[in-house]
Amino acid sequence: MNKNFSLLVIAISSCCFVVSYFLLGELQKVWDAAEFPLFDFHGQWALCAYTLRGVDPYAITGLKTPLIEEIGIIHPEWSTAPWGLLLGNFFYPGFLDTTNAGIYFLMLNIFFLLITPVVLKKNFFRLAPIITPALFISFFISSYFGNAGAVICCLLILSCVLVDDLPILSGIFLSVAMVKPQVALPICFALLLRKNFKVLTIAALTDFASWGAAAFITNQSPITLLTEFLSINTGGHTVFSGLFTLAFPEDKSLAMGLSMLAGVIFIWLTWRLGFKDEKIFWMCPACLSTTFFAYSFHNEFFILILPALACIHFASREEIFSTKIFWLVAFVFLALGVYVLFLPLRIFLADLTLSFWIARTIFAVMLILLGFFMSRAFKFSA
Repeated sequence: MNKNFSLLVIAISSCCFVVSYFLLGELQKVWDAAEFPLFDFHGQWALCAYTLRGVDPYAITGLKTPLIEEIGIIHPEWSTAPWGLLLGNFFYPGFLDTTNAGIYFLMLNIFFLLITPVVLKKNFFRLAPIITPALFISFFISSYFGNAGAVICCLLILSCVLVDDLPILSGIFLSVAMVKPQVALPICFALLLRKNFKVLTIAALTDFASWGAAAFITNQSPITLLTEFLSINTGGHTVFSGLFTLAFPEDKSLAMGLSMLAGVIFIWLTWRLGFKDEKIFWMCPACLSTTFFAYSFHNEFFILILPALACIHFASREEIFSTKIFWLVAFVFLALGVYVLFLPLRIFLADLTLSFWIARTIFAVMLILLGFFMSRAFKFSA
């Protein structure tokens, strides 16, 4: 990779960062859900805080009067997986008061934003620190909302990068990331295809142990906690339920089930077609599929840094000018595409939720196509 190309990548990444500033200004006008910064934080912190005090938080979700005044209420659309009631303390420390917990959360975000590109750079991804500013908008939105999505993306990235050299640490990172199973499960399937059973076993044992401990602390059975969790309307009616949201807008379960199936098929096909023997970018299809695999908002797009690095990798070695431009445009699309798609739609459509769903669906379809282009590029480079 020559110096001129590196300078070009720096220029493109910097431009994406500048555009992000203006996009954030426009997007903030339609963030009706974000009544204040760290909007998601309090609810997730309360889930952990109540658990540590021996209270089943699912049972009091939606109550208008707080059981413990200093913790407060839990909004009916806030939830986490049963194992997340304990592991979630890594992001939202329920053992601290809400002010100090918020400070901890912001420091945790800054730490992972800085450390993840450094680890990537040391593991074959030399340009990772250079392209990180291009995806800063994805990290910022998650942090602004007080959502752990960005840090979870970092944990999954680190888990993938360290999977062969440090499988135990990789498994621990994966187990904590499973606080958001809708994001982590595609990575788990990719690890299954690679037969990384040790990592998966460590992650599973950690999550099951945390689930059991949460049940013990709250004096509930593990099955009761799971049943209560599944009965909660996580994310509310505006949530994007995956690739088939527009096809089944009134049936979130069906939309999400079909979307998860599509994600699994996509990962398997692209793995067979080009990623099977790939040693560095094998996780790209799983990262791409997290954007349409299940329910989500805009909190987990930082995981696209790995596919973005793959695009830069293809562009750096491509001799045909038009193909080089294609991969550079793909890189920009991964960084900003979903936000650029949403803004014109919300101008022409009065329904913001519909605009959000359409933008996410178009983005998902484009990423699926990009995944197949990537698998083809790897196949012919083998």
